[in-house]
Amino acid sequence: MLLKHGVRSALEYAKSFDIDRAKALRNPELAPHLEFVDAGGHGYATVRLSSDEMRTEFVCIPRPIARSTQPDGGPLRYRVVHTAKLWAPGERPKLEQQVVEGDPGLAI
Repeated sequence: MLLKHGVRSALEYAKSFDIDRAKALRNPELAPHLEFVDAGGHGYATVRLSSDEMRTEFVCIPRPIARSTQPDGGPLRYRVVHTAKLWAPGERPKLEQQVVEGDPGLAI
């Protein structure tokens, strides 16, 4: 919350645990280039490139305190996909964000 939204948002969230109220106090000048921050997550990312887009999928798992005995590796916390279509010189890329599974919570 602090890294993406700022001090006022972080303090409000710590007080109320209301994510919408906290985000309403967001500092728009703080890290406007960030769309996704999860500094405490565990997992991996895959990147796929084609001639017309770049697609990155972030997969987060619960904290791996013990090895999972499940054949599929265990439960997921969330999966979030970011896609940027090819852009022309001089244009800014447009990032599309999609929560595929789970709840990324404060990462968005």
